[in-house]
Amino acid sequence: MIYTESPRRKQITQQVAWGHWFALANIFMAIAISSIYLFSAPIADTPLSIIYTLTTWFGHISFITFLVFVLIILPLCYQVTNMRVLRGIASVVSAVGLALLAFDALIFNNTGFHITLSSAALLRSETQVQVSAFSWLQWFYLALLFIIWLMFQLVIANAINKRMHRLGRLRIGSYFTIAFVICFISSHAIHVWADAKLYTPVLKQDNMFPLSYPATAKTLMARSGLLDLADRQQREELQLQGVSNQFIYPPKNVFCSVNSDKKVVVLASTDAIDSALLQNLTANIFHLNTQSSSARFFSQLQYGIPANLIARTSAMPVMLDLLNAFSVPNITYSIDDGSEQDWEAFSEALTNAPTGLYIGLVNAEQMQSIALESLSNSASIMVIAQAPQTDVYRLYSNFVDSTQASTNEDIAPTVVREFECLADVYRFSTGQALQVPTRDWLVSTMGENIVYFKAPYLTEVAKDGSYEVTDIRDHSEVLIDIDINMLSRSIRHLENFSK
Repeated sequence: MIYTESPRRKQITQQVAWGHWFALANIFMAIAISSIYLFSAPIADTPLSIIYTLTTWFGHISFITFLVFVLIILPLCYQVTNMRVLRGIASVVSAVGLALLAFDALIFNNTGFHITLSSAALLRSETQVQVSAFSWLQWFYLALLFIIWLMFQLVIANAINKRMHRLGRLRIGSYFTIAFVICFISSHAIHVWADAKLYTPVLKQDNMFPLSYPATAKTLMARSGLLDLADRQQREELQLQGVSNQFIYPPKNVFCSVNSDKKVVVLASTDAIDSALLQNLTANIFHLNTQSSSARFFSQLQYGIPANLIARTSAMPVMLDLLNAFSVPNITYSIDDGSEQDWEAFSEALTNAPTGLYIGLVNAEQMQSIALESLSNSASIMVIAQAPQTDVYRLYSNFVDSTQASTNEDIAPTVVREFECLADVYRFSTGQALQVPTRDWLVSTMGENIVYFKAPYLTEVAKDGSYEVTDIRDHSEVLIDIDINMLSRSIRHLENFSK
């Protein structure tokens, strides 16, 4: 008996073959677009990390591109009977997918996180200023660019369709498939080994590509008894200790001039202050103070960086060094180290000096002796203190935006900005100038823990991955999932500065 292939089955076979070639073409385009990630992530600087970068690049990007083909385009090859309609739909899907990949790469280059449903709110807050500044002409150019990109996809789809007989004779599809599979598997194998050995040049690339979840030694080798987790943790601690002193402050040189006619006062207290003393100043919604030690609290106000970085430098705070360079008076006082004579000298200068910077860590009694009402007429003032009958800190000021939450690390860049130095804040501080804030989230460290705030939640993440989320409105613990994208953004912010 002779079996003949039905016309519909033959058409499906041709459409599926076309779909595979179209997917292959888009894999190469996706690999080209994703090269942006290579310049945005930490540079591979060892032979193994270079191999891992290349295998992950080719293997992972080809995997997610082919996955889109399998989930969306391949089913259409069996359902759609009109080849023109199939090519049109596939071109639209591919154009949108590659446009999203390009957009994600640009977002990752600027912020360090990828586009996900959980990062939507963070993405909106990061880009709303830039997007709101777009004119109708810029939106038109973006739409025109997408239309051109869609037309290019249609050209590729039609060109492949016209050359199916010639492409079918090449017999190279299987070779590309094998190469991509080898890259995908080997990249995960290298990551498992790197995770077991704590090989940093590989591990620091974990978040490079979108939708990337590399296999780890803890989930594979430990489960089968091939990895001692206790030994791994001990080696991790030794590795962290080995790099604990590698920090140059400031990471980048600071060049700017200052206005020597300004007078700026910064007062901080670990005591609760009577609100009547601060009635001429405006309180913000929340101030993040991660230091229980008053000495570290005072140091952080001057340096504008996390306490663990302050402990690794002996350099003078940029804020004070800059003012000294322009002969601007600056006096500091701490109740922990100062005598009664020191306080009297500080109080006298604070009250009578016409210009300069005055930073003091004081108690409630000393705060009460300062005439803040008259001082606010001639000076820019910031006061950090606990709100009455709470353990929540707030920043009181006569020149800072009251809607902006703050942290200890914001004080130094705010002072520098008030003296009209316009140097890039990130050159010397992880905070931001509160006169012109660039983000609505805060990040700092508390010991070995990462602490970040995104209204209204304060999140503390421990070294072992455990975390606690607190709602600052009622100071209650909230049982919600951690915002991974916000955590990634915070860690990248601190890591990039320290490097």
